[in-house]
Amino acid sequence: MKNVTKLISLVMALCMLLGVVPAMAEAVPSPAADAVTSTAFLMYADGAWVNQIWNPGEQPEGIKVTEAKITGEGDYTVGLDFTGTADGAAAGLAFTALGISEGEGNFPGWKIKINEIRVNGAPIAFQKGYTSSDDQVVTRMNIYNEWVTELPADARSFDGNIADATARMVDVADFASVQTFEVDFSFIKQGIDTAYIMYADSSWAQQYWLDGNAYGGVTATNAVVTGAGDYTVGLDFTTTEAGVANGIAFTALGIKKGENLFPGAQIKINAIRVNGEAIEFSKGYTSSDDGVETRMNVYNAWVSEVPTDASVRSWDGTTEGAAPVIIDPALLAEVKTIEIDFTLLPKADKAFLMFADETWAVSAWNPGEYAENNTVTIEGPGTYSVKVDFAEPVTSFAFLAVGIAKGELTFPGYFMDVTDVKVNGESIEITKDFTTTDENVTTRVNIWNTWVTELPAQARRHDGDLEGATTMIAALEALSNVSSLEVTFNYIYGEPAVAEEPAMTEEELKAALAADYNAYVAVQSESYIFRNDWYEPTYGRDSVDYPDYFNRLTGWDAESNAVDYGGTFVDAAITGNGTYTVTMTTGDHGFGEDTLLRFLRVTTDIPSKLVADGHVTISDCKVKIGDGKTQEGLTVVTDGDYVTIVVRDEYNKIEPAFGYMPGPNTAVTFTFTVSGLAD
Repeated sequence: MKNVTKLISLVMALCMLLGVVPAMAEAVPSPAADAVTSTAFLMYADGAWVNQIWNPGEQPEGIKVTEAKITGEGDYTVGLDFTGTADGAAAGLAFTALGISEGEGNFPGWKIKINEIRVNGAPIAFQKGYTSSDDQVVTRMNIYNEWVTELPADARSFDGNIADATARMVDVADFASVQTFEVDFSFIKQGIDTAYIMYADSSWAQQYWLDGNAYGGVTATNAVVTGAGDYTVGLDFTTTEAGVANGIAFTALGIKKGENLFPGAQIKINAIRVNGEAIEFSKGYTSSDDGVETRMNVYNAWVSEVPTDASVRSWDGTTEGAAPVIIDPALLAEVKTIEIDFTLLPKADKAFLMFADETWAVSAWNPGEYAENNTVTIEGPGTYSVKVDFAEPVTSFAFLAVGIAKGELTFPGYFMDVTDVKVNGESIEITKDFTTTDENVTTRVNIWNTWVTELPAQARRHDGDLEGATTMIAALEALSNVSSLEVTFNYIYGEPAVAEEPAMTEEELKAALAADYNAYVAVQSESYIFRNDWYEPTYGRDSVDYPDYFNRLTGWDAESNAVDYGGTFVDAAITGNGTYTVTMTTGDHGFGEDTLLRFLRVTTDIPSKLVADGHVTISDCKVKIGDGKTQEGLTVVTDGDYVTIVVRDEYNKIEPAFGYMPGPNTAVTFTFTVSGLAD
């Protein structure tokens, strides 16, 4: 056995030398929202290749493993404890790295920043590492990898600079005898950068350039930039000997490594204040002089006109009207303080056609589906077209829309306005549309959608007028026998809506904690055999037109007629703190020939705010499917109006770590504990 282990170790070493790593984790779909998760873990091989670990979920004999569930940006800790091994410690170090399972798919382009490394509980010194992937699946940071002699092509760093990064971050002498090994790290979507004001007054006596110099005591308020968002930067000259900057020779807003960390991002200045008073300014433009630092000139008299190189861009999609001088220099005659408020806007997204033909046999729900050219890059406001040619003419559509894959995240608040729909090369008549989203990720405009009978709460238009807007902007007759389909739309800048949810008064909170609530099983299979969430208006608990559907499993035949799949449900009345049970028992037909569930969850009418704000706790969430093992640790979701307990949710990329498909006449039993309600 020892020889076999040694052979495996040597093969592993060869794999690393060749840039090949064993399969690390069960595949997880690419994310559409922050609900997607990965697992962070430590790979390790000691000096004799006796104590080894390579994959998430591994529990080698005697080694205690601490992993971390990656849900998005934040700080995490992973660790290994060797005190349970035969020698009570790992002797030496041959290789170690921090890995994030499926990170390249779930969190593409994200960066790892190690904050502390501890051996036997004591911090050790380490150098700067880099983030990369050997297989384009697992995101990793080599902590000690002697086989890497030069940085790989996909190496990236949280600070935009890989020149000082290494694959051998630690000294192996610190690992002579390892009882415990822990790594604290941050997972960062884009990077950590610094925004600041470049400045030189008229005599170049008062300057600031963020290059390590003190500049005569100028006090700078710089901003830590981590991605799209709002920031403020400033300079205070009252702390200098002169106490003031006289006049202006040059000033600009800079982001030190913005072209590397936030490529193509656009600066939008929102306010400029001099000596505490807001001053007027005109339109500027975002650019870079060196391909590294992102900047917006505020006063640059040496630039006579807006450059035309590829780095020049504007938040509103056009540099028309922009200038390198956007303020009146007379307003900077005597500057004690200057401040700039700005927004950093992201670069790009993908637009695509979403559709399903009348049989649902031909469909697309993501960029590039059905046809590789079913996608167009969105780089900000402007006019865009996306076109699909069908292999066989589509007789009719069941659903048709144009979407922007992550528009609610990349361009929050923007508007889409369809201006032309061409069927087989000819424009058809269209009516008034509106912009919306179903899951607060994909921005879309419905062209043919019969399921939406009234405007959703997310509906918006660039002109503010929703009167007459509809989800069926084209006649179905015009969408028949379609060989090619082309949709043109305007993408229009819009401010994201600010959700103003007032805090509960003491009386409201008291009433909410004293109220009775309910819990229900909700399920949907791949062919849409379902029991919907209780609050869904068409088939939910309070449906007027289809009251029976909520009390059974309902499917559809080939002609889209409802089919009773039977099944029974036992809901729970939540009347106070305690442990509750809800069940679904399938009927004789189960879920037919379906092999997966699109979602399986418990939906309650407990307001999410009660749990999100810490007043109520939902814990010990378990599910038992038939005679299977009781599974724990279900996901409690509070990003909607009501608390949901999830086994699987395809739409929000929540996946279980266990089998979950119930067969015919199978009971699915959920239990969970509620605390924090009034007794």
